[in-house]
Parts: sequence; structure tokens; C-alpha cells
Amino acid sequence: MKIAVIASNSFSGANFVDLLLEDKNNEVVGISRSKEYHPLFLPYKKHQNPKFKFYQLNINDQLDEIFDVLDAFEPEYVVNFAAQGEVGTSWKFPDQWFQTNAVGIVQFTNNLKDKKYLKRYVHISTPEVYGSCYGQDEKCSTINPSTPYAASKAAGDLFISALFKQYNFPVVTIRSTNVYGVGQQLYRIIPRSIILIKKGQKIQLHGGGKSFKSYIHIKDVCQGILKAMLFGKSGEVYHLSPTDEISIKQLVSNIIESLNKEFEDHVEIVDERPGQDAKYLIDSAKAKQAFGWMPKISLGKGINEMTNWIYSNWSEIEKMTIEYIHKK
Repeated sequence: MKIAVIASNSFSGANFVDLLLEDKNNEVVGISRSKEYHPLFLPYKKHQNPKFKFYQLNINDQLDEIFDVLDAFEPEYVVNFAAQGEVGTSWKFPDQWFQTNAVGIVQFTNNLKDKKYLKRYVHISTPEVYGSCYGQDEKCSTINPSTPYAASKAAGDLFISALFKQYNFPVVTIRSTNVYGVGQQLYRIIPRSIILIKKGQKIQLHGGGKSFKSYIHIKDVCQGILKAMLFGKSGEVYHLSPTDEISIKQLVSNIIESLNKEFEDHVEIVDERPGQDAKYLIDSAKAKQAFGWMPKISLGKGINEMTNWIYSNWSEIEKMTIEYIHKK
């Protein structure tokens, strides 16, 4: 197969490239706005596969160059992870979030819709477009965003839905809950907590950690994306989620306990972030019925994997920032 992965440097994108390169017959092109990161964050680097080529191009202002690459490669499948994704910062720069997640997506897919080589476009969305919702609740299928990030993603999603209705654009949309795993950006809650505990520093719990999330291992998500790419039905939205949820407070408590530390010694309570969804857990029944997808890796096992990864690479990781650095 010939597959193009947009935002191949992202945590999810890099892991999906890694999965694709396990099949020696696959040819893969990766496109991201940033140069390739440290190998610790790019699991596909271990393959040293000559059938993978990387191009540093930005979906917002290098569309012609991107399509020069795609038209020469002629991928059967295009999987797009490109997004501005930090929820809190989206309140500071909402225009930038809309530029990438809405305008950039509109421009990219509007050009892609006419390409004869395309069999399937996989659009990576987010359940945050639903706002706060739970399981089979009707709210978990109704667009009701509560942050600029979610609103910008919803705008892009709705345009792609219109493309399907008008032009039969061969799209499937993926909405997975909170991904995690080895190689995740260090500012995310799980790696950040492990690092702060190891350094003997405090973990900030926004709003006391009362919000509920559902965490799913990136390898499970990548398997779901691949199955949707190959076996999904155009126009459909597939949810990828575990069957349970956990409060942020309990998640942090579990991490602290796994490291044989005391909760009170490593946590401080701070104000909640604006627009934080109280909870969301989405129903993955459609993915199970359509192509037999189910998550396999438990949260406990995943946290242990991440702890081992951080500890094994501590000499390098301890020098890296765990703060989010915004790039326009």
C-alpha cells in the first residue's frame, strides 16, 4: 500500500507510521511542519526503512508543495493527524487554532477531493467536539464544543462531512479519547507526572482533578485507525475508547502509588482551566461491529511502560522541558 501521513511527527502520527512500517510492503510518506524530532519520540526510526520519506511542510502555507509531493507519490490512503491540539492555549490564540483545524483542513481536503489516486481519506478528529458527554448519551453524537480547540475541530469536521454528502468524498473520521503511551510529549499529564515525581516536585491538579477522562493506549488507537482505513465505510465516524473512565485525581494517585510515593507529598491543587469538560466517555460499539476493534492494553500496563521508558532514558529526558511550547 502507499500511504501518506500528515503530521507524521505528532505523537499519534509517528506511532501510526511505526505500525505501517511493520509491513515491509508499505510505502509511506510523512509530512509535518516541524523537522523530525529526537528519536525518543519517533518510534518509526527503529525501522530505518528506505520506503519511508519525510518532508517538512506546513499545511497552512505550503499547500502547493504538499500536493507536489502527494501527486508524485499518488497515495491510495491519506491519514491526517494535523491539528493545533492544546486545549488551554486555544483560549489565548483561537484564531491560530481555527487557521489550522478549520481553514487549513478546508483548503487541504478541498484540493484532495479531486485526486483520482485516493481510495480513502482518514480524518483524525476528537470527542471534544461533543463537549461533556458519557457513553451512549445522545450528547455523544451531537456537536456541542466548549473550547476554541473543540470548536475549530468541529468546523473542519463539518466541512469534511459536507464534502462527503456533495462529492462522495471517501472519508472516515476517527474520534478517540485521550491517547497516551511511550514517546508521548512530556508536558502531557502521564509523562509529566512521572517526571515531576522522580524530580521530587509537585504535580498541579487543576480544579482538584475532578474532571473524568478515558485513556487509551496509542497502539490500540493505531490499530483502530488502520482497520477503519481498510474496512470502514465512507461517511462514518468511528469512536475509539476504553470501556471505563478515571478522574484526573485518581490517575495521578495511581501513578504516585505505582512509584511507591505518597499522594500528599507530590500534589498541589490549582484553579480549573476554562471550558474544561466535566467528563467524556464515548461508545466504541460501531468500531467493534464494523471491523472487530477492541482496546487490549490496560491503563496500568501502559503507565508501567511509560515509567520504564522515562527511567531508562532519564539522562536525556531530565534535560528536556515538560512545559508546552506554543508554535504558531
